Amino acid sequence: IDRYCYICHSLKYDKLYSDRNSLCYIVLIWVLTFVAIVPNLFVGSLQYDPRIYSCTFAQSVSSAYTIAVVFFHFLLPIAVVTFCYLRIWILVIQVRRRVKPDNNPRLKPHDFRNFVTMFVVFVLFAVCWAPLNFIGIAVAVNPETVIPRIPEWLFVSSYYMAYFNSCLNAI
Repeated sequence: IDRYCYICHSLKYDKLYSDRNSLCYIVLIWVLTFVAIVPNLFVGSLQYDPRIYSCTFAQSVSSAYTIAVVFFHFLLPIAVVTFCYLRIWILVIQVRRRVKPDNNPRLKPHDFRNFVTMFVVFVLFAVCWAPLNFIGIAVAVNPETVIPRIPEWLFVSSYYMAYFNSCLNAI
């Protein structure tokens, strides 16, 4: 979202990301994180799973809650970030069409590098978290039929792919 605002709304960027607003965004992120965790205490969806040797979100506890988690924690962020990248690419294409070929503007190397880095982080997030979320949706839709059909290796692999995403962010 930051890159989207920086590129597509550059005239408003300094106001949107002033020190005060940035502090408010950080507080909002922590509040939303807390709000996202609280329902687990009432639904009872945090359980020990021996397949991954960890206490984790149990997808089979509540179909409605699992669908909500997949939507708000995976599908909605993917949709927002996809919208942002599409708007950036549309703007880049529009600017290139308006500029004469001999006056082709060049992106600053560090801006281009930041854009590509954030895009790669986004793609890796989507790839790493997609299998676990697709399993979650399948389990939520029809738990009695789907749960026995999911091989243990697929479930475990999808969890470790999701966890591995945190390692990739540092790289």
